[in-house]
Amino acid sequence: MDALGTLVNGTVQERLLELWERTGDAGLGRLVAGRVPVGAEPPELTALPEADRADWVGTALMDCFKRTADPQVFALLHDLSHHSFLVAIRGQLRRSSARIDPQDVLQEVFLNIYRYPNRFVAERHDAFRNWGHRIVRNTVFKSLKGESRRQQATPLDESIGERADPLVRTPYRSAEESESAERVDQAYLLWLNLYLVHYQKLSPREQRALRLVEVDGWSYRDAAQDLGIKLENLKMVVFRGRRKILRGMTRSLARLGARLDALRDRGAKTEAVPVGSRDLLSRADASRRSAPDRDRRESGDLVSDEDATVGSIRQSVSQRRPADDIRVALRSREATSAV
Repeated sequence: MDALGTLVNGTVQERLLELWERTGDAGLGRLVAGRVPVGAEPPELTALPEADRADWVGTALMDCFKRTADPQVFALLHDLSHHSFLVAIRGQLRRSSARIDPQDVLQEVFLNIYRYPNRFVAERHDAFRNWGHRIVRNTVFKSLKGESRRQQATPLDESIGERADPLVRTPYRSAEESESAERVDQAYLLWLNLYLVHYQKLSPREQRALRLVEVDGWSYRDAAQDLGIKLENLKMVVFRGRRKILRGMTRSLARLGARLDALRDRGAKTEAVPVGSRDLLSRADASRRSAPDRDRRESGDLVSDEDATVGSIRQSVSQRRPADDIRVALRSREATSAV
């Protein structure tokens, strides 16, 4: 302990002793005992110059951190070496005109030391000093290179005019968004009316099951108790009701698409069809071509479905009835049929 006391002050001496007891590292143990941690150097630290003894402390701590990854070891290593690293960083940055904070570079240096301890080899007393200052030089070079890229001169003609703010709502953008919203509203009205038309063709039990589950938000268990059926049977009723509505809406869209094609072939104006409906019906060719054969055999029902759908669409679009009103109408019609 006396030999170590000639090397470091009392606080550092106590911390080295605590770290040895904490990690059980053999190198720290020899350092605490006043001997050289590794290698074939003279056994006593007092026989070495003061600079070599200080180097052995840093090398022993780094070698211990390499094996144990103990944060307390790294903390002491930082406290003992950060001043010399900072002086070296400031000396290298002084040669450049770049505005780089030396503390930021110092932080990056210790981050690299913390990340790559396995690259350190404790073969000499000055191993950590040489390895650490090499990391300092590389980190400073990397910082200067990045700063030079950010400070590249901008041509004068690009900096004169004001750049447009992409967050500002221009008149063109407002008009485009308004038109898009109107088209979406009309297309949504078409889907709601199609759903309502084919919903009314379901059986009373299917209608009530769908209303409880999809409109009123009931759980399957509560809806099954209300209808007086088993949970598995309710799931089948809901599945069949949804499938009937989906098939009916597909047939109606295919039929409406065929009508739109006929109008186009005759050269008729398509402005009479609502904008949102026209966008949605333009996809009907694919639905018509992909419709199952069993659905096409039901052509007698298609005419009545289409007429009812077209009339409901025209009425809703002309009145500009919002989606919430259609939902309320769906509830009121169900309540009337239930009574």
